[in-house]
Amino acid sequence: MVALSDQEYHLFQRYIAEKCGIALDENKAYLVESRLAKLLIDAKCDSFSELFLLLQNHSDANIETRVIDAITTNETYWFRDPGAWQMITKVWLPQKIAAFQAGRCEKIRVWSAAASTGQEIYSLVIHICEYLKNNQITTVTLDDFEFVATDISSSVLSIARRGHYDPITIMRGLKADLREAYFKREGTSWVLDEAYRKRVRFESFNLQNSFLLLGSFDLVFCRNVLIYFTDALRRDVLKKTVKILKPEGVLLIGAAEIYYAMDDYFDKNLTSDGTYFTVKEATK
Repeated sequence: MVALSDQEYHLFQRYIAEKCGIALDENKAYLVESRLAKLLIDAKCDSFSELFLLLQNHSDANIETRVIDAITTNETYWFRDPGAWQMITKVWLPQKIAAFQAGRCEKIRVWSAAASTGQEIYSLVIHICEYLKNNQITTVTLDDFEFVATDISSSVLSIARRGHYDPITIMRGLKADLREAYFKREGTSWVLDEAYRKRVRFESFNLQNSFLLLGSFDLVFCRNVLIYFTDALRRDVLKKTVKILKPEGVLLIGAAEIYYAMDDYFDKNLTSDGTYFTVKEATK
C-alpha cells in the first residue's frame, strides 16, 4: 500500500477544508490514506501527490466527486436521537398543525441539510404519517408538507432516492411495525413505498453555498454535521440558517453539538425530551 506523506496529507487537508469545510485534525492522516487508497489504484496513480495533481488540474471531474464521497462521514440511522422525535411530537407538530389549520401558514417546509442515505428525512415522513393517524387528524395530510433533503455526496443521495436498504441498515432504529407498514421486501432489501419516497426532493448541495435559493423552512435538521466543520464554516452555516427559518421555525442539531456557542443567533429551548433552537429576536 502506498503511504501518505505529511506533505501530501497537508495538501489534502487544505483541499478538503476548502471544498467541503471539513476540518481534519493532524492525527487524521490515516483516515485520508485508507479512504483514498482504492481511488489511488483506480486512477492509476503511483503516489498521493499524483492524485492531488489530478484534482488540481480538473482533468477528471469524477475524481473530485469520489474524493468528497470518500472523505465525508455518512453515519446515520432511523429515528436518531429519540429526544428530537419526542420534541417534534410534543412541540413542533402540534404548533405547526394548529397554525396551518388556523390559516397562519401555508405549506409546512422541512430541510434535512445533511441527508446522507435518507433515513433522517424518511423517518420524518413516517413520523408525521403516524402522528396524523394516531391523533385522527384529517384536515392536514402529507400534501401539506414539503420535504427537501440535501447532501454534498452524490453517492449517498443516489441511495437515498432509491430508498433501498439492506437487512442491517433497515434494523438500525426502525421498529418492526413501521418497517412492515411503510416498506416492502425485494429480495434481501427493504424498499420504502414509492408513495413516501416521492414526497422528498433530494438535491446535491454544499453547505458553503448560499441557502437562499432553497427557500424558507419551518424545520431544519442540521444534525451531526457541524461537528466536522471548521469554526468559520460552522458560524457561517448558523448565520445563513437564521435567514431561511420562518417565524417560529426550529433548528435541530446533534446531541453532541448543542454546546456550541450559538447565542449570537439562536435561543436554546430546553424540554424534558430534547433541545431545539429558535431564531433570536434581535437577529430577525
